[in-house]
Amino acid sequence: MHRKKPFSNKQKKAQLQAKRALKRDQDDSGDQETQKGQSVHAKSLGPRFNALKVGSSHSAQPDKRNRLVSQFDKLSRQDIEDNKQSSMQPLRRLSQKQGLTMSFEDAYSVDVDIPVRPTWKYGQRKENLDQNEKIYFAEWAERMEMLKNKDSISLYEKNLEVWRQLWRVVEISDILLMVVDIRHPVLHFPPSLYKYITETTGKPLVVVLNKTDLVTEETVVAWKTYFSEEFPAVVMTTFCCYREKIVPSSADTEDPQLIKKKHRKRVYDASQAGQLFSACRSVCNPEKLSLVDWDAVIARYTKDIDRGNEQALNADNNNNSDDEESERENESESESESESELENPVGNTASSTEKPADGHVETVSGKYVTIGLVGHPNVGKSTVINSIMGRTVVSTSRTPGHTKHFQTIHVTPTLRLCDCPGLVFPCVVQRPLQILAGLYNIAQVQEPYSSVQYLAERVPLEKMLNLLPENTHAMVKGQWSAWAICEAFAVDRGFYTSKAARPDIYRAALMLLKWELDGRVLLSFKPPGFFNDKSHLTENDAGNIKPRNKDQPVYAKDPRHGHSSDNDTSSQNDLSSDDNNSDEGENNVVAPIAQQSAFSLLDEESC
Repeated sequence: MHRKKPFSNKQKKAQLQAKRALKRDQDDSGDQETQKGQSVHAKSLGPRFNALKVGSSHSAQPDKRNRLVSQFDKLSRQDIEDNKQSSMQPLRRLSQKQGLTMSFEDAYSVDVDIPVRPTWKYGQRKENLDQNEKIYFAEWAERMEMLKNKDSISLYEKNLEVWRQLWRVVEISDILLMVVDIRHPVLHFPPSLYKYITETTGKPLVVVLNKTDLVTEETVVAWKTYFSEEFPAVVMTTFCCYREKIVPSSADTEDPQLIKKKHRKRVYDASQAGQLFSACRSVCNPEKLSLVDWDAVIARYTKDIDRGNEQALNADNNNNSDDEESERENESESESESESELENPVGNTASSTEKPADGHVETVSGKYVTIGLVGHPNVGKSTVINSIMGRTVVSTSRTPGHTKHFQTIHVTPTLRLCDCPGLVFPCVVQRPLQILAGLYNIAQVQEPYSSVQYLAERVPLEKMLNLLPENTHAMVKGQWSAWAICEAFAVDRGFYTSKAARPDIYRAALMLLKWELDGRVLLSFKPPGFFNDKSHLTENDAGNIKPRNKDQPVYAKDPRHGHSSDNDTSSQNDLSSDDNNSDEGENNVVAPIAQQSAFSLLDEESC
């Protein structure tokens, strides 16, 4: 009798995964005889064959639960080690013009585009349409790989199923809202997506500058001016999740103070939804303008609310934000509706008779005015919808790609919102900047030290966090490095490894990235020329903008793409910590800084 061999937990886990995958395939096939034969055959092969099947690249079908999970390239071991060694070098502080400004030429190349849905016709077989989309997407992905080394293209979405969600949302929408984070709007505004929406589909576009309560009014006006010069036809509006403005006035920015603030509970405030719907009404198709009582919708959000109703609204919002079960139910209902529309991308189009021959623009339902929200992950698309509705109707999370399917929510019987999953569009900025912008799941970052280095070159983290040099042994010649900042921060927060009790530098680096994403450490970009002359940045001058020459390209190829780290960011910083009990004040050890931005330490709370 043979001796029993050990069966590890890893093998047991793989066996269970193979069993569940086989069961899902059986449920989809519907052939009971085939299912029985496959089950008997799998059992006869033993658990080790099942474990091999899970790890093999020749599995029959992908896991349907993960078909909408974003896919990105991973760093090699050598790249991780090189970035780790680079983070141990002394920080190279950047001047204002080098590190605090960003333009479209710095972020996007003229050769970089996005995949659009290939031409199709009504009556075309589903299998043929699916095959055409796969072939087209494979050709686009191959072209992007060829440009990857040439233009230093960073992370971008490689899952066709996620891109299909964008195509469906654009097709069923009458108006598109591109939501961008005001802290780095250039990165969140791909010119190729703008061209696809406005030129290829011919649909109106409204740009929503979200999270405006994190920056000063001068920054908001400056970005409005810059976008109006680059894209004269674009309609812009602002939005934020908090009603009160929590940034200092322009007179206080010359001598900023670090103020510790308490963490605020999430509140869905719809006070700015009125101007958002006003912008939508201004670009709505005249044929559908009468379907919605726009005056009533706008008045709902612009009328004055007394203090009692406002407190009741805030209390209701807080209760909704804590009710996770309600979120799951709402998300399930929304996904059910989105799945039904995915099978019929045009929605309820039974009464529609117009069928375009080229298939680029699909006839949407004549019963509704659909407003689609598109953009990068973590820009606040779902939060905008929840704020408009005044409660949690779509689930939100800081994790990129939390929204899997596009979801439709009715504001009125004839007006509905469509939430699209966030996509990472191809660009030429560095990977650390994409991580800081929330385009990549921080918990899955293989090497966070380069992102901390990117942030520390523009933000005096050691002064903001009151880090002590005696808490680290990684300082080089008395100068701070990204590694030393993470080590000192780990000691300050009490992060130690379980066995050796060494400072947990990896955990400290991830927390710094999460604080930056939440707005506690604020990294904000400024348009070109912001630091040269700010006297013209007023609301009165925002409307008198000289349009850009039509012959001038919107974005051009720039030889500096390989060195975008010197030109593509600006920083505003704030620390909002409800659990750090250290005293206020600046560190006595002053790190070498080339030139500190007047806007780098603003008294702002996280959004």
